[in-house]
Amino acid sequence: MTLWLSGMLMTADRLNDYSLDDETTSGFVIGSGWTLNNFWANRSRSTIEMNIYVLRSGADITATSGNISDTAVGTAPSGWRPNSASTINGHWDDGTASGGWVIGTDGICSLRTASSNIITNRNLRLHIVFNKEP
Repeated sequence: MTLWLSGMLMTADRLNDYSLDDETTSGFVIGSGWTLNNFWANRSRSTIEMNIYVLRSGADITATSGNISDTAVGTAPSGWRPNSASTINGHWDDGTASGGWVIGTDGICSLRTASSNIITNRNLRLHIVFNKEP
């Protein structure tokens, strides 16, 4: 929030204060075969940004021509989920492999594609930004 001081000029940039409306680091429920390293989400007006950092603790996930079986990583907390009619696409990477993932209105975060196998004890970073409809 902009701290207004005597003599400050009102400008368009100052009116767009770019402050976060809300943020959270809790409430993400991790799925089977994963360990949660870190979760952080923030909201600025209707825009939500989410970063999920996980370790693959289950069996390897095999990629075939970039495709993997949809694999649930966990569930985002209520209030931090999209409310549109369809899933929202995000991106993940582990430093050597990358792919796509989705989050649905139920908050379930699922990996959908991978450039190569996702091996046990590999750290993945998932990132997504979406607008939540009013």
